[in-house]
Amino acid sequence: MPLPSMFLGVTAKQLLVLVTVGCAAAYLFDNHDDTTPEKLALEAFIRSEQQVTEQVGTVLDVALVRQVVAHPGFNTAGYTRSMYAVEGERGRLMVTLKKVEGEPTIEVTELRQP
Repeated sequence: MPLPSMFLGVTAKQLLVLVTVGCAAAYLFDNHDDTTPEKLALEAFIRSEQQVTEQVGTVLDVALVRQVVAHPGFNTAGYTRSMYAVEGERGRLMVTLKKVEGEPTIEVTELRQP
């Protein structure tokens, strides 16, 4: 049994085009900004770090470059290592942070010029 060529006054080809355009528009208008409380806390931590402000001055922008979650052993707590590109009024800096699961402290493990 062939499919009807008209459904509610719209041809199958027109319906396909409308669905495709609708999906593309939904994707483009979707907000891709991941502003989570954890991300905001890490950015605030970077902005408040004295060793960062000593090298770049006032922090203008912080962008996540890479994030790795590791679970090294069965009886060992996992940790998250995050690398951020920091731009300040006097230059740029790559900042690597380490946060162990279940602990409130964040540790700066590396500062380097890009």
